[in-house]
Amino acid sequence: MPRSLLVLLLVLPLLAGCWNKMEIEEGAYVLALGVDEGRGGSLAITVVIAKPRALAGKEGGSPEEPPVLITTVEAPGIAAATNILHGYIGRRVQFHHVQAVFVHEQLAREKGLVFLDEVARFRQLRETAFLIVTREPAAEFLQRVAPELDINPIKFIEQLTYHTRTSGTLPSASQISSFIALLNAEYQEPIAYYAALSAEESGSETISPERESQIEAGVLPRSGGPAVEMIGAAVFRGRRMVGVLNGEEVRALLVLQNRFQGAFDAIPDPGDPDEFIILHVSRGRPTRIFVDRLGEKPSIRAYITLEAEVVGVPSGIDYALPDRQDELEQAIGQHVLQTMERLIEKTQRWESDVAGFGRHAVSAFPTVQTWEAYNWPRRYAEAEITATVDVQLRRFGLTLAPTRSSEEGMTR
Repeated sequence: MPRSLLVLLLVLPLLAGCWNKMEIEEGAYVLALGVDEGRGGSLAITVVIAKPRALAGKEGGSPEEPPVLITTVEAPGIAAATNILHGYIGRRVQFHHVQAVFVHEQLAREKGLVFLDEVARFRQLRETAFLIVTREPAAEFLQRVAPELDINPIKFIEQLTYHTRTSGTLPSASQISSFIALLNAEYQEPIAYYAALSAEESGSETISPERESQIEAGVLPRSGGPAVEMIGAAVFRGRRMVGVLNGEEVRALLVLQNRFQGAFDAIPDPGDPDEFIILHVSRGRPTRIFVDRLGEKPSIRAYITLEAEVVGVPSGIDYALPDRQDELEQAIGQHVLQTMERLIEKTQRWESDVAGFGRHAVSAFPTVQTWEAYNWPRRYAEAEITATVDVQLRRFGLTLAPTRSSEEGMTR
C-alpha cells in the first residue's frame, strides 16, 4: 500500500469527528443586542436571550413566563461580554440569531457607533441584522418591548419595519450591511431606524401636527397599545448621528431614492382650509436627478412624478371637475415640494447627503482620489438643489360624485 494512502487512512478518522458539536439545548440564543455607554469607557451590552419553552406558547411553557431573558453587562465590546455572561448564564451564549442591534441616541451622537468595526468582523453576528437608534437607553427600551399581538418581542420589532412598504415612514433599509456599505462608498451617508418609548411611557407630551405623518417616534398622538414606537429615521454623518427625520421627511427621502411605494396621507382641502382631504399617494414615474454643475457650488435638479387617489373629501367639494382636479393636483404637489425642501434644508445643514445626490455626481470624477479631494459633504451643504413635483390624480375611490351631507356641501 502506498505510504500516502496509508497516511490518508490514518488521518480521515480525525477529520470526521464531532469534537466541536453543541446540542441545541446547550445554547443561549441572543435575539437582539442593546448598546449603551458604560462606565470608564466601557459599553453597557444588553442581550435578549430567547426562552424556547415560553416562545412555544401554552403547550411548551407557562403562559405567565416571559418569552425572553434580558440582562445587561459592562464590557469593552460585544464579544468580550460573553466572558461575563458565562459567569451566570448556564448555557453557551450564541449571537448567530441576533436580528436587531439597538443603540442609545446619546451614544450615537456623542461617540458614534464605536462598536461598528466589531459588528462587521464578529463571525457570530449577521450583517442582515437591523440597526435601530433609540431615544431612551437601549437597555430601558428593550425592557419595555411587550407586544400584545405577538409572543416574540423581536419579531414584533421586525414586523414594524415592514410598514415602510405601506406607510413610507421608515427608511427602506437599515441593515448593518447597508450601513457599512454606505460608509465605504463615500457618496451617500447612512441612515437607521428611529424608535422611542411612547409619550404615555416616557412622560413626554404628544403633539398635534397639521398632518399625521409629520411626527416621529415618542410623540405619537395616541393612547393604549404597546409601549414602543418606531417612526422616522436617525441621520448619520460617518459613524456619528447628527439628526432625526420625521415620518413625512422619510417619505420624501424614499421618493428621491425611488423606493417609495405608496401610503395614505391627508392634506388641507384647498377649497376649505378647515377640512382635510384623505389621499392614497403612490409612485409614478421614477424620480430623475441631474447634476448640472459641480465646482464650489453644485447645481442639482430633481424631477418627481407621483400618482394620487382620492379616498375622502369631507367638505363635499367635487374635485372630479376638471378645474377642481387641477387645483387639487397643484395642492398635493405643493405639499410634497414643501416636505422636499424641508428635508434638503435639514440634511444640508447637517452636511449629510442621505438622499444619495452624490451617486449622480461621483461619475464626473476620474479617480477615487479626486472625488475624495472634492469633499462632497461640504459641497453638498452649499449646493443649489431644486425639485419639481408633478402629481396626477388617477382615481376618485368607489364613487365619482362627492357625498353631500349638508346644504353647505351642496352649494360648493
